[in-house]
Amino acid sequence: MKPKFLLNLVLLVVLAALAGVAFFEPGKEEPKTVYLTHLDPESLDRFELKNQENMVFEKHEGHWRLTAPFLAPANDIRIRQMLNLAKAESAAHYPLKPEDSSKFELDKPKAVLNLGEVQLIFGGQEPIDMHRYVQVGDTLHLVSDDFFHHLIAKATDYVDKKLLPEDTKLKEIFLPGLQAKGGENGQWTMEPPGEVGAMNDLAAAWQSARAIEVKRDEQQGQGDVIRIGLNNGQSVEFVILQREPDLLLLRPDLKLQYLVAGESGKRLLGLQKPGTEADKEGKEDESESPADGSLDEVIDPEPEEDPVIEPE
Repeated sequence: MKPKFLLNLVLLVVLAALAGVAFFEPGKEEPKTVYLTHLDPESLDRFELKNQENMVFEKHEGHWRLTAPFLAPANDIRIRQMLNLAKAESAAHYPLKPEDSSKFELDKPKAVLNLGEVQLIFGGQEPIDMHRYVQVGDTLHLVSDDFFHHLIAKATDYVDKKLLPEDTKLKEIFLPGLQAKGGENGQWTMEPPGEVGAMNDLAAAWQSARAIEVKRDEQQGQGDVIRIGLNNGQSVEFVILQREPDLLLLRPDLKLQYLVAGESGKRLLGLQKPGTEADKEGKEDESESPADGSLDEVIDPEPEEDPVIEPE
């Protein structure tokens, strides 16, 4: 083998080794992922959200409730989605000087989220990748902006749209023109008498009933009363404000209106005869609904102008 060839071979091996060292950089640590906070969202049992309203949420028996500006059961799914912000990955982070807050619209933030002793202040967007500026302590973070609709939502958007509590069963149904009580054997007794199958359908309709919209109602309108008795000894009352084209119910104790669309609303007002149009369309509504029933996950459109609030 010629010496020149051997020299070239040695040089080739050395170059390959150097290239490997340059590529793999042995001894260099991988960059660590930085998160907005080190909080575990599951550890929280109370938090506050401030946008155009001041909202307080508290967990009770495993479920979230809105306790300010009014009292109402909250949508657990939407709450969990918002609390996951605590674990949001920071795309970049820098020390923040107080005098620089106005550059990032942090002096007049869009929202402030208080998670225990940790405060997240949400400012504007950076113009290139459209990340959201978030201040945590004296650090400025840039994070993906796919959560912002949660932060600017109204208090009523966080109300659970399910008419009855998730973890209870129906024991009594009192409607205008119908009184029904469930027995220990699961059989319903009705006055006036009716078909057992239709009664079971009515009970199932109430058990799964959801509104498409929830609004505050300070006027407390008048109308026929519906009372639903639950197996935990409690009862829920509604006032019928409107029957057509959609069912509008008022829950006086919460001062909330629930709008139930079309045939879904009609199925709540009495026994349906087999084969009726309401029965057919009701089944079509169920087949078109999401498998987990989480209609509250529909994202509300953002307002034309971002809200501005004053941080505490």
